[in-house]
Amino acid sequence: MSVSNMLPEDSASSGSSSEDTESTPVSATDSLNSLFKNTDNNCVENCMEEMKCEGEKKKGVCCSPVVQCVWGVLLILLSVGSFIFTPLDFMLLEKLNMRPGMPPYEWWADPPDEVKLRAYVFNITNHERFMLGLDDKLNVEEIGPVVYLEKLLHQNVKFNENSTMTYTAKRYPIYLPEQNHIDLNQTIVVPNVAVLGILSYLHDANYFVRTVLRSFLSMYQSEPFVKKTIYEYLWNYTDPVLDMSKSLVPGLVPVNNAGMLDRIYSDFTDEMTVKVGSQWGHKEFFQIDRFHGEPQLPGFDPEECPDRIFGSTEGVMYAQRLTKEDVLLYWRKTVCKLMPLYFDSELTMHHVPLYRYNLSESVFDRVSNGTDCYDTDPSLHPGLSDASKCYFNFPMVVSFPHFYVGGVPKDHFVTGLTPDRFKHNSFVILEPYTGTPFEAVARMQSNLRINDLSGYDEKFAKLSNTIIPLFWGEYHQEGLPSQIKWAVYFVTVILPPLSIIISSAMLLLGLYLIVKQIYINNQEQDSLKSILIFKSKNLRNSKIFAFEKESFIKSS
Repeated sequence: MSVSNMLPEDSASSGSSSEDTESTPVSATDSLNSLFKNTDNNCVENCMEEMKCEGEKKKGVCCSPVVQCVWGVLLILLSVGSFIFTPLDFMLLEKLNMRPGMPPYEWWADPPDEVKLRAYVFNITNHERFMLGLDDKLNVEEIGPVVYLEKLLHQNVKFNENSTMTYTAKRYPIYLPEQNHIDLNQTIVVPNVAVLGILSYLHDANYFVRTVLRSFLSMYQSEPFVKKTIYEYLWNYTDPVLDMSKSLVPGLVPVNNAGMLDRIYSDFTDEMTVKVGSQWGHKEFFQIDRFHGEPQLPGFDPEECPDRIFGSTEGVMYAQRLTKEDVLLYWRKTVCKLMPLYFDSELTMHHVPLYRYNLSESVFDRVSNGTDCYDTDPSLHPGLSDASKCYFNFPMVVSFPHFYVGGVPKDHFVTGLTPDRFKHNSFVILEPYTGTPFEAVARMQSNLRINDLSGYDEKFAKLSNTIIPLFWGEYHQEGLPSQIKWAVYFVTVILPPLSIIISSAMLLLGLYLIVKQIYINNQEQDSLKSILIFKSKNLRNSKIFAFEKESFIKSS
């Protein structure tokens, strides 16, 4: 086939195509579509990508602008609330309820074995010279300490409807042989506590009773001083006169064992009712409300003695948020008196800031307003307190060890005492926010008061109107278990600044989320306005748009 034959066909074909082009009209819709496809293709692609990104963001809840704003508001509210009501406030408020299963309750229910009892006895060194009249006063020699672990059990816990908790507190000592260097079989000379106590108790009895007592003394050849081992003196002090008296008049002589520690721990199971719950507040937390169901001190007439047991504590837990002006009341049945402690100083133990409260040195002084519950007739010296009502009216008086303060002059009753404030005072060191005692020392001395015995034999009458020291004890809480110390350290030292840091971080994060969404919203609005303005200008200036506009008007 020649080239010339092909030319007409190509020309025809080319002409046909030209004619089709000229004959096919251009619609307004096609031209408008072509406008957007050609002039703004990149913008459409960008919009598609943005829509795709937004679809992916919606899959994550946290990426939603609304959710982020909500989180921002919540974080701000939480941070402001944590500044007003701190985590420490929340923990102290929760502690008030003493909920079983929570650490404060569990620590109280099973107290740590940290309390040591150290007992010191007095040996009389010149009883023979005193009875012969060669010495005017008895001379005593301190022997000790005999060390025990005092175990405390809290049992039979019951929560009452009036926001109080009733439980049974039982104490008993455990001998610690590895910490003792005193031979309990060592013999010492001590007052015949059983005989002298009965004679002093019945010093003003009628003639018939005193006659019977004199016959007992003659029958058993009783002496004012006896030899006892240290163990017998503390735990197994018996005497024939005491046994006979208990058999004849059990109402007057209810026991036949006058051992010092035996008398203390023979009936050391007490029913306590304390205040718990937020309604009492921090100041009254765990204060005693009832003792054996009664609000007054045991053995005292509520009409004659104004002192009440409520407001005191047994020393395991104290009130919270204590200040330097607060007065702590400590109750110990062996002392038979409320013991006030006053702020003394600030100190630090185990990196925890603490307060030290000292027992008032005038606690055993006489009260001049006529309501002295702890005096006798005849009146006691200042520095001595009657404890007979807690010991079956046995003539016992308590004091500071070695009479180190009070109105009892040194060597007034006996010689050989060496009072020392550092060795013989009492105090408690505690963390003021939580009321947790880090260390506590209670030191008290038991003394035998001998009344006028002039109606009996001369050897007994020689001891009339005197006070003889028997023994003194130190109850020392020597610390806390490591887990309690670290818990208090975290709550009081680490938690407050840590909560400030966390609260500040929450506040900043909440503000960031809200400001971020406001900024993004403003940016999107500005971008949308820019796009609309740009499109509007391009469309107005486009010749194709003008042509399409003219064609649309004509066709209409």
